[in-house]
Amino acid sequence: MHYLFARYAFQHPVNFLESWSKPLVVQLMALPAQLGLRSVMVLQCVLTAAAAAAAYDAACRLRLPWPWLAIVCCYASPDYFRIQFSGLTEPTFSVVLMAAVALALRGRVAWGAAIISFLPFARSEGFLLLAVYGFYLLVSRNWRALPWLGLGFVVYGVAGLFVYQDFLWVFTRNAYPVRNELYGSGGWLHFIRSLPGTIGWVQYGLFWLGGGRMLWEWLRPTARLRPELFTADLLLVYGCVMVFIGAHTVFWVFGIFGSFGLTRVLCSVVPLLSLIVLRGAWVLAGLGGTSLRRQQILAVLALGVVVFVFSGARAGLRWQRDFGRPSDQLLAEAAAQWSHAKHPPHVVYSHPYFSLALGTDPFGSYTSKIEDLRDPNQAIPVGSLIFWDEWYGGMEGQTSLESLLTNPNYQVRWQNAMPRNRQKPTADSVRMVIFEKI
Repeated sequence: MHYLFARYAFQHPVNFLESWSKPLVVQLMALPAQLGLRSVMVLQCVLTAAAAAAAYDAACRLRLPWPWLAIVCCYASPDYFRIQFSGLTEPTFSVVLMAAVALALRGRVAWGAAIISFLPFARSEGFLLLAVYGFYLLVSRNWRALPWLGLGFVVYGVAGLFVYQDFLWVFTRNAYPVRNELYGSGGWLHFIRSLPGTIGWVQYGLFWLGGGRMLWEWLRPTARLRPELFTADLLLVYGCVMVFIGAHTVFWVFGIFGSFGLTRVLCSVVPLLSLIVLRGAWVLAGLGGTSLRRQQILAVLALGVVVFVFSGARAGLRWQRDFGRPSDQLLAEAAAQWSHAKHPPHVVYSHPYFSLALGTDPFGSYTSKIEDLRDPNQAIPVGSLIFWDEWYGGMEGQTSLESLLTNPNYQVRWQNAMPRNRQKPTADSVRMVIFEKI
């Protein structure tokens, strides 16, 4: 959906300042999106590469042994590798965050503050990490850099005056309600248990070793690699990771801010996680008595990190599951192909892929959302086609299939279903139905 906001931003300029789609993401994607989704994927790959490069630079500044391993860890994180080929917000968030941390480690804290001030406009968790960075500036007595933390807010606030006549639109137009019963809640360990799916089991083990080593350095100052950068390392690397995961844990446990327990959000901090993993690798390599033995241990760890990704494990990469066409997209294209000969006066759908399959502007007058069917003020023309699906139409749009089937104003014209996992056809299925308003 973020891609669609960017794709049609020039036709609908308000998309550039839309809370849900994230202004910074839309602005970065807007030009590539005019060439299609694949151009956006290229941009995402560039952003991911930049984040990995910033992680390498940070590892060099922290004097972590074998800093190149930070790049390997980023690309060998299954979820982070997959998310390059999407239009999601996590790559933008990760590169802005990692750039700010790398600049701070270089001693350019004001530049880092200016960069991280735009983080909330990539993902809302940025407000929390902005506070972490501000706390670091206070602790390190970098008073003069503090005002730069407001740069992003001022820039977008002024823009909001022209669009919404509201300087505080970031808060007054927040797209995430505190409570949303649709998304449910879960347990305290959900994100910690899901972390292997983001970075793989080998990195997961090294992550805990790296965390333990930081705790040891905190207790024993003489064990620190770079004492002068310990505070920056502790707060900006470990602190940001802890606050990010901790916040999402709280959101999910209490069912607030539309969390839904989505674990892909962990991709936002993968470059920082790579630094923790690298410290864990250093701990294990330190068991070698000689330089040669330490290099051998490192080689085995690096090989294990990479091999795991292609091992076929559930937490690794699987070609058909991760890079094949999802069943809902195939069904949407079949439904769109059927509808092309009908030339309806209006189309109604909520699944974002229908915009691509139908070639329609989801923000234009030719389209409506499924939930608009329940609004008496929305006049849906006779002859309109309604594209219903189970998740976006039924769950998020809160329009059940039964309510349409029993409504005399709608007639079923097309329907189909397909296994969600085509390798396991008996497990679950995706269903789509086209209605015509009569």
